[in-house]
Amino acid sequence: MIISNIYKRAFNVLSKMPFKLWGLSLLSSLLTILVLVFGVLPIVIVPVIAVLSAGMAAVYLDGFNGKEVYSDQLFKGFKDFWRTAGGMCWKKLWIFIWFLVPIAGPFIAISKYYAYSFTPYILNEEKSVNATAALRKSMQDTNGYKLQMFCAEFIPNLLIYAVMAILALLSKIPFVGILFAVITVIVQLVYTLFAPLFFGLVHAGFYEYAKTPVKSTTYSAPQAQSAPVQPPVQPPVQPQTTEQVAPTENDTPKPITCPVCDSVNAPNTHFCYKCGSKLD
Repeated sequence: MIISNIYKRAFNVLSKMPFKLWGLSLLSSLLTILVLVFGVLPIVIVPVIAVLSAGMAAVYLDGFNGKEVYSDQLFKGFKDFWRTAGGMCWKKLWIFIWFLVPIAGPFIAISKYYAYSFTPYILNEEKSVNATAALRKSMQDTNGYKLQMFCAEFIPNLLIYAVMAILALLSKIPFVGILFAVITVIVQLVYTLFAPLFFGLVHAGFYEYAKTPVKSTTYSAPQAQSAPVQPPVQPPVQPQTTEQVAPTENDTPKPITCPVCDSVNAPNTHFCYKCGSKLD
């Protein structure tokens, strides 16, 4: 699923700007040749070529994301030269070390090549990661993608080489062989010019997919929606007042005088406490 999506996107990008990508790739190769010719010292040649390769990785990543690509991107790593050169050289050194392991070395080196393949993108995009940590982060980010990356490159190349081998055999047929020979030359020319561009975009695509995993597209039946539940309406709360009304003179109970014996009785008394007469 991931490989097919990356292939489609890479083909789409390559079909939109094949000559621009090919021109930038050619420029990178010419700069590499100039460094090899005039660099003289390996201590100059190796880091400069490493930074140029990181710049080409930036071109592929921007192209895969649908952005415009320019020659300035080839020199992106020179803005942080020592960090970029250190990370790229550290990557190549460890691949070489793994290759030297007896018997299994070449197979381990291939596995490590894909494990370290995100290093240039990390150096270009994640400025907070230092040179050596970029290698470790690449190993972490490629976890689960190495086999798919290997298949995405190995199987198409194997098929193309098989087709060219068959065409080379057919070119030996008398009379019609010349036609197959011409087709073989055309296939080899197209492969040489555009296969590195396509696989460069594919590599960048795997980095983009690993950085932002695609959500699962498995279909699930929609669930029936229940009727919305209305929240209970709360009655308005009346504010309680704390004000107290001062009693007036008329509200204060008064003592009652007995009309028979003139005795003063307590307020709200119904009978005189002294003579027992009823008090009105």
